[in-house]
Amino acid sequence: MEKIKITLIRKDNNNQLHRRVLSISDFIKRIQHDTKNGDVLGLRRFLWDNRGNADARYYKMFKLPRVYPCVETEKDIEGELQIRRYNGVIVLDVNNLRNTDETEQVKNAAMLLPMTLAAFKGSSNKSVKILVVAKHTDDTVPQGNEARGFYRRAYETATRIYGSILPHPITMRNTDVDMLPSVVSEDDACSFRMTHDEHPLFNPDAVSLRVPMMVGSQEARVEGRDHPQPLPDGRRVSVEGNVGYTVEKQDKNSERISQETHDLVNFMQSNYEMRYNTIMGYTEYRRRGTLTSFQPVDERTRNSFSMEARMAGLNIWDKDINRIIASNLVKNYNPVEEYLWRVHTKWDRKDHIRALARRVPTDNPHWEDWFYTWFLGMVAQWIGYNKKYGNSTAPLLISKQGFNKSTFCKSLIPEELQWGYNDSLVLSEKKAVLQAMSQFLLINLDEFNAISPKIQEGFLKNLIQLASVKVKRPYGKHVEEFPRMASFIATANMTDILADPSGCRRFIGIELTGPIKVGKSVNHEQLYAQAYNAIIRHEQYWFDDKQTALIMKNNRQFQMTQPIEQVFFDYFDIVSDEQQGEYMTAATIFTHIKKEAGSTIRNTNLIAFGRWLKNLEGLRHKGSNQGTKYLVCKKQA
Repeated sequence: MEKIKITLIRKDNNNQLHRRVLSISDFIKRIQHDTKNGDVLGLRRFLWDNRGNADARYYKMFKLPRVYPCVETEKDIEGELQIRRYNGVIVLDVNNLRNTDETEQVKNAAMLLPMTLAAFKGSSNKSVKILVVAKHTDDTVPQGNEARGFYRRAYETATRIYGSILPHPITMRNTDVDMLPSVVSEDDACSFRMTHDEHPLFNPDAVSLRVPMMVGSQEARVEGRDHPQPLPDGRRVSVEGNVGYTVEKQDKNSERISQETHDLVNFMQSNYEMRYNTIMGYTEYRRRGTLTSFQPVDERTRNSFSMEARMAGLNIWDKDINRIIASNLVKNYNPVEEYLWRVHTKWDRKDHIRALARRVPTDNPHWEDWFYTWFLGMVAQWIGYNKKYGNSTAPLLISKQGFNKSTFCKSLIPEELQWGYNDSLVLSEKKAVLQAMSQFLLINLDEFNAISPKIQEGFLKNLIQLASVKVKRPYGKHVEEFPRMASFIATANMTDILADPSGCRRFIGIELTGPIKVGKSVNHEQLYAQAYNAIIRHEQYWFDDKQTALIMKNNRQFQMTQPIEQVFFDYFDIVSDEQQGEYMTAATIFTHIKKEAGSTIRNTNLIAFGRWLKNLEGLRHKGSNQGTKYLVCKKQA
């Protein structure tokens, strides 16, 4: 397969054709990187911004070459392009895919067949191109006029075989026109626009799809079991109805087992709708033809499937049911992506996020902007934009009881995603907390003031900034890494609640001046449509250094203080000139205050005091062989 050559054709501004011939392996390497000017990604952004506008035209389209995988071209003596050789490669298209999960699912399913040469995303980012190499049964590829009928038969054979195993339908190319070009042009049915896929799938050892030769004026049959396709180990693939494909050995027992498998797949697909919830990590089902909600497939459900199949006359084992449930026959389903995809086109261009923030009465002038950035960060976390850093900041709503703080927090999540809201997490159960980070969308740390300073300074501080979590599933055999989904919000009834000065950047302390207005319903569709559109427009969904410094300054009013911190300024001044003061360690400062203040600071935590000094605004410090020293000036008695 390495010898296969394909052609790239591009027109310049003067409408002149430019040709480039690549080996198939070089082409696969080429699409792993966009063009130098990012033209493919530009096309994808253009298609997104102009969705629904059929008249819109991407102005850089002429810069994207068309790929002709089925032909190798050359120039004649007059410099004109001509076709040198047909190589047997045919193109299958799966279009109108909604997200990355679906494109990856199609690519992986295509690679299950040994005839697949390559599978990769199309230029729109919502399609998959599948390259298959076909030959006659005598191991030849017809040339000239004979090639046209050959390619048509090969295409029809491939669509039947691949259509039976792919999780999404093949978009048929027009077989009423020539499947092969006689002269290279932009209207050929066998070409496609140059694309970009960082992770294309490529099988240089792919076997050829065998297409029967024509017998007289009649084409040999290419469907059913008349012409099974050879596999490397002597097995054969044949089309079986519309359920799937069979891999069969040349003995009756294997043929019987294969038929029983197909009967079971038919039974399951006829009676149940199933999907694999990629967030929760389990398969869900509902009976076909009903509008009931999907339910997790548990042990009781599996037993019901098995019993119903047996009562229908199928000779199956429980493990056969389990294999289907845990296979690629069950399509992936991401409820969050499904929801966001449904609402993202409905935004009315109004600022609903800041309007929701205004329901929270506070004197803090930055609250609306901080809430907006945090909300974008939450949605970015859900859709996997923030893979390097988690959404590491959480609003902390502070007031006396009865101000509707918990009700407001819960109202942030739409009804369809309420399964993703959690306000009863026990932080001491660390394994359960890590599991929740990968399965819930919003975790409310209700009654934050009940969390001990030790938990705040250790586990919680680390937890809130995780980008992914490592945990062993229930009944799992090893630790796995899962993407983090959850963001945090918190409520408290006390003002002095932040125990760790260095960790206070993780919270946005907001003191309420009155009850939150929760009587009016929340328009979740507009909220999340606005957030999704802001993220794909590359708006900032994280807090930069300037904003973080402002948040930390705001949070000083909510920090717990030790007695020694309260009296520090009674005995020391902060100075910037070394001539006016001296560098002292935290222990020396502590000893001086204790000597002057007496027993009132007897239980001071020296480590916490040193951390407090290090975060004290304006206090200069430097390292020494005695530890960190701080520039202070003793006040005269």
